[in-house]
Amino acid sequence: MPTTTSDPASGPEPRSGAPGDPGPVEAARSLIPLLTREAPRTESGRRLTDASVNALRESGLLRLGTPRACGGLGADVRTTVDVCEELAHGCAAASWTVGIAYGGALFASQLAGAEREAIWKDGPDAVVCGTANPSGTAWRVDDGWTLNGSWPWMSGIHHARWALLGFAWTDDEGGTERGIALVPLSALTVDDVWYVAGMRGTGSNTAVADEVYVPDSRTISLTAMADGTYRRRHPGEPRITFHLSINLPLVATAVGVAAEALQQVVTAAARGRRAVSPLHQLVAEATSHQLNVAEAATLIDTARLHLGRAADEIDAEARAGRRPELRDRARLRMDAAHAMRSARDAVGLLLDTAGAGSFADGSALQRAWRDIETASRHAAFSIQTNKEIYGRALLGAPLPASPVI
Repeated sequence: MPTTTSDPASGPEPRSGAPGDPGPVEAARSLIPLLTREAPRTESGRRLTDASVNALRESGLLRLGTPRACGGLGADVRTTVDVCEELAHGCAAASWTVGIAYGGALFASQLAGAEREAIWKDGPDAVVCGTANPSGTAWRVDDGWTLNGSWPWMSGIHHARWALLGFAWTDDEGGTERGIALVPLSALTVDDVWYVAGMRGTGSNTAVADEVYVPDSRTISLTAMADGTYRRRHPGEPRITFHLSINLPLVATAVGVAAEALQQVVTAAARGRRAVSPLHQLVAEATSHQLNVAEAATLIDTARLHLGRAADEIDAEARAGRRPELRDRARLRMDAAHAMRSARDAVGLLLDTAGAGSFADGSALQRAWRDIETASRHAAFSIQTNKEIYGRALLGAPLPASPVI
């Protein structure tokens, strides 16, 4: 089992936003009414509305992951998790997009100073979207790479100026290495294919590159990032734990969706919603619904506790300049997957209580159900995969040497 690694030469880490920093969280909470109003148009338009994007930008929530040296907030994971949970009460797509922007900025922050300045030269709110999954093809050219092909499921691509494209290559020993290339959106085309059941407003269309050249200075090796190599470029900034630092805010979207669904169901019952059961006149009087709501609330608490623990631990390790040990990384992955599944199960129980009417077109609960069913299938949160990784780590069974793990 690898030992925890750190970079003592970098010195102590300043906090990049205390857990639950009230500034961004309060800003997110204040946007819930606007995002709620815009959510139907966001869904029908299959991207965030201008009003939503402008509100997120003006509130500073698109600069959460932008380094402080570039004018951003340099927020920690816990702060961003709390922000994304709040935003999801109004619009899951807005929450998810803020999480994506945060993750994209964390990736881009690993680049050298000149490249970071190019990204944020016009302001700290420039959005970086992307995918770490290797797609398309890449071949080596002088001092860089040429990329060709398609990169699907690029959430927030309509609001971004830059995209991160995952690619793979064969190293000198015949093994496979993975990296990410930073490309301006102006060098790509967007294939409009995002016709899905849920999370429609994320606009997760496909980026297409036609022999786009990327210099080495705009590429990131996932292995080097996992090893902490890039941190030496910016010693005053927390270390990135791929992929946990980047994906935990996306889990918070699901927790916020579930919490909002609970609030809606409980409010309807408190206002005297009638039951269809021959045993009770009101939903609030029915034991079956009481049990459903109690279990759903507990599942949401469970999700929030696992997610909060993971975020706090990742932040502590990041500030200390360490990478969590393998067993801890496996547990943290399991925390994220379990939180996502708990939130999804909570929404299912709540819809049992809300009844068939909640599945009507235009119902906020129906949208919540579709959104969380879709979001929870993100590959990073596969409960089966993460259980196997955690089980192997606990039992000392072999795991592949991969920066993703």
